[in-house]
Amino acid sequence: MSIIFRVLARLFLLLLFLAAVQSAAAQQPTLQVQPDRKDYLYSSGDTAVFTVSFSNPGARQDEEALLSYRLTEDGATRLDAGRLSLKAGRAIIKGCLDRPGFLRLDLTLTTPSDTVRKSCACAYDPESIRPTNRLPDDFHRFWRQARAELMRVPMDAVCEEAPEKEDPNSKCYSVSLANIEGSRVNCWLRIPRGEGPFPAVLRVPHAGVYNVSSYPEFAEAGFVVLSIDIHGIELGRPDQFYEELASGVLDGYRHFGNEDPYRFYYRRAILAAFRSIDYLCSLESVDPERIGIAGGSQGGALSLLVAGLDKRIKAVVASVPAMCDHTGSLYGRPSGWPQMIRYGSGEGTLKTSGYYDAALNAGLITVPALLAVCFIDNACHPTTVYAAYNNLKGPRQIDNFPEMGHAVAPGWGEKSVKWLLDTLNRRAGKR
Repeated sequence: MSIIFRVLARLFLLLLFLAAVQSAAAQQPTLQVQPDRKDYLYSSGDTAVFTVSFSNPGARQDEEALLSYRLTEDGATRLDAGRLSLKAGRAIIKGCLDRPGFLRLDLTLTTPSDTVRKSCACAYDPESIRPTNRLPDDFHRFWRQARAELMRVPMDAVCEEAPEKEDPNSKCYSVSLANIEGSRVNCWLRIPRGEGPFPAVLRVPHAGVYNVSSYPEFAEAGFVVLSIDIHGIELGRPDQFYEELASGVLDGYRHFGNEDPYRFYYRRAILAAFRSIDYLCSLESVDPERIGIAGGSQGGALSLLVAGLDKRIKAVVASVPAMCDHTGSLYGRPSGWPQMIRYGSGEGTLKTSGYYDAALNAGLITVPALLAVCFIDNACHPTTVYAAYNNLKGPRQIDNFPEMGHAVAPGWGEKSVKWLLDTLNRRAGKR
C-alpha cells in the first residue's frame, strides 16, 4: 500500500507542476504580427500593412509595454526603425520596397516581466530577383581541371555490410571511396530489397560535423540512396567523436581556404559528390538515367552546385539552400550562409566566391528542380534562395513558407521524396 501511495503522491505532484507551468505560460505576454495579404506577396511600390497584436494577461490594467520595431530589406539594409508604447491591443506598422526583394519586420516587446520577439517578412516581386554576380570567365575550365584531377585517382571502393542498420525495406552498407589529395569519401549506402535497377539519390549533408543519416525513407520509397559525409571522417562513431572534431580541427571549416578557389574547403566536397556519382553509376542496382540529388541548407547548396556541373544528375531537391548570392552584401542585400565576403580576406575571397555560388551555378541546371524557401530565415535568406530559383533553366517549382525560419516544413520531406521519385520515373518514361 505504501508503494501505491508514493506513486500516487508523485503523480499528484507532477500534475500540480504541469498545471503551474501551464498557468505561468498563460500569464506570459504574447506578440503576433500579420501582413494585410494572406499570401505575403506584394508588387514593388506596394505598401505592406502589418497588424501587431499584443496581450499581457499577467499585467496590471494600466501597465504599458515598449515595442521596438525594425524594417529591413531581408535583414540587410535598414529602412525604418522606431519604438511604440502600447497597452494590450494592437498597433499598425507600414513599410514598402521599391524593388524586388523581401521586406522584413523584426519586433521586440519589452515588459517589466519579460522580453518577447517576433518577425515577419513579405515578398516583393520575388520571381524578379536575380543574382548580383556572374560566373568567372574561366569557371568551366576551373571545374574541368578539378574533374581531371579526380579522374586520376582510382575509385578504390570499399563496401562493407552494416547489418545493424538494415530494415525490412533495405540492406545497408558502409562505403568508402578515394578522393583527391589522399582523402576519402565515407558514405552510407541503402539498397531496396527486390529486383532493380532502381532510381538513385545522392543525399548531401547539411552543415556541421556529425554522423550523417542513412535516410531509410528514400529506400522505403524505392531509391538506392547514397548518403555522404563531406569531411572525410569515419561514420558510425559515438557522438563525442564528432563533437570534438566540431569544436577542434573542423571548427569554422566553412571558411577554410576561402581566399583561394583551389584551396577552398568545398572544392574537395564537390569532388566527393562527383566521386559518389561515379560509384552510383557503377552499381548494377542503379539505373544511371534516374539519379537525383537532394539536400537542405549546406546540402541544398551542394545539390545546386553539383547538379549544375554534373549532367548525370536528372533532378534536384534543394531545401533552403545556402551559399547563394555571395556578393549580395555588396549591393545592400543579404548573402547566403556562410557569408563568405563578410568573413573573407578581400579580393581573394571575392574571386573564390564566384566558383562556389549556388545561385550563379543554378543557371547551368536544365533538369527539374524543387526548392523550398522560408521567409524569416536568418541563415539562408529568402532573397538569396529566390536568386538561385530564378536562375534555373529547367522546369522548376518553389514552395513558400512565409512564417518559418531556417527549417524544413512539416511534411515537406515526404513531399520531396515523392516529387523526386515521380520526376525521375517520368523523365525515364516509367510509371
